[in-house]
Amino acid sequence: MELRQLRYFVRTAELLSFSEAARQLFVTQSTLSQQIKALEGELGILLFDRNSHKVTLTELGEMFLPSAQKTIHDADESLERIQDIQQLATGELHIGCTQTFVQLLKDTLSNFMHIYPGIHIKVLCLPMADLIESLRRQEVDVVLSYKPTEKYPDIKSHILFDNRLAAVMSDTHPLAEHKSLSINDVMNYPVALPNTGMQARHTLERLLKKQEGTLDVRLEINNINILFDVIRMNRMMLTFVSQATTWGQTGLVTIPLEHDCPMEGSFHIRKDGYLKRSAREFLRLLCENKAYSMARMEI
Repeated sequence: MELRQLRYFVRTAELLSFSEAARQLFVTQSTLSQQIKALEGELGILLFDRNSHKVTLTELGEMFLPSAQKTIHDADESLERIQDIQQLATGELHIGCTQTFVQLLKDTLSNFMHIYPGIHIKVLCLPMADLIESLRRQEVDVVLSYKPTEKYPDIKSHILFDNRLAAVMSDTHPLAEHKSLSINDVMNYPVALPNTGMQARHTLERLLKKQEGTLDVRLEINNINILFDVIRMNRMMLTFVSQATTWGQTGLVTIPLEHDCPMEGSFHIRKDGYLKRSAREFLRLLCENKAYSMARMEI
């Protein structure tokens, strides 16, 4: 029995599709089928029921799946520990983050790459729900986001820093001189918003449920850089994101809202997972970046 065969089985069991599993594993479908048949032959059982319409796990396949997942997890964890012993000279670090959080990573990424040039970093930007699934599948080592509204029992979350939802506008906007704003103050101005599913949007929607009236929404977009460019070019338009998100941006004014609308910067890891040394070091550097009032904490 080979780890490769177990990986092929687990991914196929998770997707219940030989073609999609083969695509994600970067192998041909025939290779995938042959390896799973070899695994079934060694175990002396059928793991899948196959027909022309769908693929399902057999009862024995369902029983075998948790053990296969644990074996792969333990093997990957052992490899990560060995790589950690190599003093961060080599290896990969996979970071997942939401679009509105990615603005806060620039300095830390640059600093980390300077200190540890041998570590290859991959950053994945997705909505929160997709990032949690990637974390569960061990496709990312750590997820960075603002605190989600949903609780995940298999995920451990830690607060990195406190922040709030704010109104963001061009520095030539009629409201740009205000020290704080209420939702009623902005009702008469056009608004561009982060897409539904982004955490700033969630926080705003919870706030709007308590208010009368509606916003004049002209644009929804999931790219924070384009959103800021639109706001710069339209002096009457504004948006809503966390205060920290606009750190380092020019031509914009960030004004706190008078309402209770916290957005706590957080990181998320698997409860039963090994946090590799490179991830711990990256989080340490992130915590030490004081540019946007991030709190120090032990990693």
